[in-house]
Amino acid sequence: MLKKSYKIDYKIYSEKSIDEAISDYKDIANIKYEKWELVIEAESDIDEIFNELMNYVIYIDNN
Repeated sequence: MLKKSYKIDYKIYSEKSIDEAISDYKDIANIKYEKWELVIEAESDIDEIFNELMNYVIYIDNN
């Protein structure tokens, strides 16, 4: 299992949208969020999971 963390800019992304996206991605990877940092654990493609997750967060924010 691979693990990687990402700092999230609180000025750009809403915490509510991040929490909703994490809930929707629970079957794809183990994702934890605390103090504006995402930690993703998955078998592979962590960067791709992160990119798709953040695209989804932006989608949620805009709707």
